[in-house]
Amino acid sequence: MKIEKVQIKNFKSLRDIEIELRGLTLLTGVNSSGKSSFIQALLLLKQNEDRFFSLRGNKIANINDINKYVRLGNKKDILYEGAFKENIEISIFGNKSSHSLIFEHETLQIEFTELLPEEIEKTFNIFYDDFQYITTDRIAPDISYKLSDEHISQNIIGIQGEYTAHYLAQNAHKKLDIEALKLPQAITNHLLENVSLWLAEISNGITVNAKLYNELQQVNLTYSYVYGKNKTSEYSPLNVGFGLTYVLPIIVAILKAKAGDLLIIENPESHLHPAGQSKIAQMCALAVANGVQIIVESHSDHFLNAIRVATKQHILEPENSLIYYFSKLSDSMETKVEQLLIDENGNINENWPEGFFDEYRNLLDELLW
Repeated sequence: MKIEKVQIKNFKSLRDIEIELRGLTLLTGVNSSGKSSFIQALLLLKQNEDRFFSLRGNKIANINDINKYVRLGNKKDILYEGAFKENIEISIFGNKSSHSLIFEHETLQIEFTELLPEEIEKTFNIFYDDFQYITTDRIAPDISYKLSDEHISQNIIGIQGEYTAHYLAQNAHKKLDIEALKLPQAITNHLLENVSLWLAEISNGITVNAKLYNELQQVNLTYSYVYGKNKTSEYSPLNVGFGLTYVLPIIVAILKAKAGDLLIIENPESHLHPAGQSKIAQMCALAVANGVQIIVESHSDHFLNAIRVATKQHILEPENSLIYYFSKLSDSMETKVEQLLIDENGNINENWPEGFFDEYRNLLDELLW
């Protein structure tokens, strides 16, 4: 089940917000305005998923039991600055169900719509085994990478993409669930070939390979370049552009997704040329158009504009995306959230808030006048 709405109260700077989610939800805004806090609130739900389905009688647990997706300290560290005795509440809603976390004192209370046993597996997509979150702090180029049979068996690559190489080595010939993500020049719909071809959209001619060494408990990731009828030797990630390895987990996460999945990505534009940023946005649009739910935090006008183009080209329907601009109120620590829409022509049919991707225009005005 996809998440349709999120309500958050008294969590960091999010005093009381309600955000509708669609297929693609783009979070934008100035630094330290609450975008990451919104994502952290969702990750707290995922982090406590066992409680939703096991503590049906006694729904009280200690707040510090688990530190998997986020580490936030005690309640006082995450309580809205202007709150005193109020609880922190994080709630998600779908067409049949709702789940809530309520932080009261030093305990965590769970509330949820009762589900029939056969409906448990159809609950919110954030609780799926293969839910994927890719943080801003992703893997960097290295000689070798870690293994995790546990992660690979659950169809996930780690929050930093640290098991991407292992996943590629194990699933090189796995077929894509979403046929639309297969590039026209691909001979097969196998994962590794299409990862290489999408990566080549960012750096022309590049191919990627991953080789598993069980006896050493490591995976080697290598890159080659094809030029004309020739192919270079294999290079370590240390000897190609930094951005290629940094974006690799995002490409793999999108290509391994299937309809109904939830994918959360932070700053997909990091270390990428503008054209590469647009390609990642195109991938997201194709995945969303085929049933994947994606939440993206981004500062990239190239990512935004590529989504607008995908909408104009009818790859992504206007009703399948939403943009939120986060800012801070001038007289408090409270986050203000403004919703913007993309119409069928790719236009943002609202007045652009001050600070919403307007720096190019501001600097151009300085140059012209």
